[in-house]
Amino acid sequence: MTSLKEVIRTCVFCKTKYTQKELLRLKFEDKKLVLYNNYGRSFYICFNCIDKVQTNLTNKEYKKLERTLCKECKNNGSYIIQLKEIIIDVR
Repeated sequence: MTSLKEVIRTCVFCKTKYTQKELLRLKFEDKKLVLYNNYGRSFYICFNCIDKVQTNLTNKEYKKLERTLCKECKNNGSYIIQLKEIIIDVR
């Protein structure tokens, strides 16, 4: 059970609710994904979805994740590759 002070956020991929510390916070800046730097709009990805991104995704899952990132970034691009690079740097 979460305490009242813990902030609940939703993963953009799986739409599951988690506490803020259980999620990776990213934002879109200068046409690329970056870690959130306390400025601007951001979105969250849970570590379960991050693990899925690191493993081999099916073509259907890959396209779904790519569509979600394009929607969040309000731009078309190859954001899955950028996300994988960020995950490698964070871990």
